[in-house]
Amino acid sequence: MPFRKRKFTLGVEPLEGKRLLSAVPRAARALAADTTPVDASAFDGMTTLEALRGFVAAYPSMAGGPRYNAIYDLNHNGQVGQDDGRILLRLLPPVGPKIPLSVQVKLAPQDQARGGLPQNSGGVAISRQPKVIGRTQPGALVFSGTGTTDLKLRGPAAVADEKGYFEFTPTMTDGINQFDIQVVDRYGRQTLRAFPIFWTGFAQHEAAHPRSA
Repeated sequence: MPFRKRKFTLGVEPLEGKRLLSAVPRAARALAADTTPVDASAFDGMTTLEALRGFVAAYPSMAGGPRYNAIYDLNHNGQVGQDDGRILLRLLPPVGPKIPLSVQVKLAPQDQARGGLPQNSGGVAISRQPKVIGRTQPGALVFSGTGTTDLKLRGPAAVADEKGYFEFTPTMTDGINQFDIQVVDRYGRQTLRAFPIFWTGFAQHEAAHPRSA
């Protein structure tokens, strides 16, 4: 079924009764009273998850860059960012029924260190690029980074599948890595979760504590 053109106010979106100022230049926010029609015909023939995965593959990027895909630059500002993801979510049919929005997240078992370890709410990783797995509203977009604003959430992104599962692979630096995960869904809701990961030479520690057969 062809998607229809819909209108959106760029830069400012209502979220659960509040107004969210997206991380766009002030000059762009000044145009927020205008509406721009968005043609969704580029996504004809795609499922919702296929379209969202295409967005993730292009996010974040700027015009002229190797990952930039103009069909996902829905606000036509020369980059593929979170505002485009929010617009896309509202264009597409839902992946599953609306459920209370929450997010569960943890390190994949194979990337967790074992033994006597420092206490850390996000876990202790043995890999410099551990897999982070989680679950939330099916069809939601999951953004990651360090901070609570869109400009700082520029790390890996993911899409929650039909059952709400998602995963991404951040890159660690030595010590505490403060990651923040923001989930945004097609119903205008969002939730933010802090997820610090500790990594510092735990490969040697893991070798000293081999897995039991």
